[in-house]
Amino acid sequence: MRQIFLMIAVGALVGCGKKGSERILWEFETKGYGNRSPSIGTDGTVYFGTNSSVDEKLYAINGKTGAKLWEFQTGGNTGDPPPAIGTNGTVYVGSDDKKLYAINGKTGVKLWEFETKGTVFPTPAIGSDGTVYVGSHDGKLYAINGKSGAKIWGFQTRGAIFHSPAIGSDGTVYIVSQDKKLYALDGNTGNMLWEFMADRAASASPTIGSNGTVYFPARKLYAINGKTGVKLWEFDTSMNIYSSPAIGPDGTIYFGSNNTIFYALNGKTGDKLWGFQTDGALSSSPAIGSDGTVYVAGCNETDDIGRLYAINTKTGTKLWEFEFKTSGQSRSSPVIATDGTVYIGSDYKKLYAIKTDSKGPAQSAWPMGGQNAQRTGRVK
Repeated sequence: MRQIFLMIAVGALVGCGKKGSERILWEFETKGYGNRSPSIGTDGTVYFGTNSSVDEKLYAINGKTGAKLWEFQTGGNTGDPPPAIGTNGTVYVGSDDKKLYAINGKTGVKLWEFETKGTVFPTPAIGSDGTVYVGSHDGKLYAINGKSGAKIWGFQTRGAIFHSPAIGSDGTVYIVSQDKKLYALDGNTGNMLWEFMADRAASASPTIGSNGTVYFPARKLYAINGKTGVKLWEFDTSMNIYSSPAIGPDGTIYFGSNNTIFYALNGKTGDKLWGFQTDGALSSSPAIGSDGTVYVAGCNETDDIGRLYAINTKTGTKLWEFEFKTSGQSRSSPVIATDGTVYIGSDYKKLYAIKTDSKGPAQSAWPMGGQNAQRTGRVK
């Protein structure tokens, strides 16, 4: 049955004549537009939410076959970011009904919900002790007991929190707010360690290098000393940067800009190594494969075609691309499974499983959005 399913899925799209359609392993279709970035559980289950008023659900999909395992109805759409998955398989996802949900990853049964005073769209980050950190449009970062859903502490910023926190190896929690600041907080107490003021509000979540450097985008990409909050360097693309960077094994920083260029920078100096010209604005956070291929999605809004690019990290040359239909800017960030399969959503009702030549994610401090396929947002 699985073989027949795959043949039907692949054959249907090859007939469409889209570039890279021969790489499709399967596709899953939802009822509404707005499928977003997926996450992968340790058992290979793929989880993703929708950003559609007619299909406000979190889905669990068999990563091998594309068969639906379960769906969970939230009280609102789940926005752009993917869910986060704890070590025990609990799935944490926010919604514009102002709630964070904890869901049993095996059954789809709700374990608890935590209500804030604003929309909860950012992906939560999960500490090594299971504490869940999530921001809200009410301007607060919340620390929540991952088992019970009880609040541990809350930190108030002066702007809405649209993006996910990142957790350093020492437990420091880094969060950006629409008040233009990056905050470093003690993960146990919520006490502020330092703050850094950017040129404008951050436009994506921070990521953390192996030496503790924190990288986050606004109008510019900033590199900040994680201990002191001192700026190390900045890189200006002349347009907003809506994707969190990924970090290669050698410390190279990869990210895309609204100026349609995908960049590789020296992580220590901020010097440009290369730039790859795409066909449209880039709002997708990249994912780096173990073979040195980096995957990133973009969209040309004039033809409503999304493109997943596979790029050689050393040379910046395109290896291949996969085209898919979209209805606007592609915001889905690809995720890489341990077998090298790349999963990516289209806001035109589809989730795709794509065959690649990678054998899993790169072994680096931050190889993809959310650090790992479970999107826990924590340096390991």
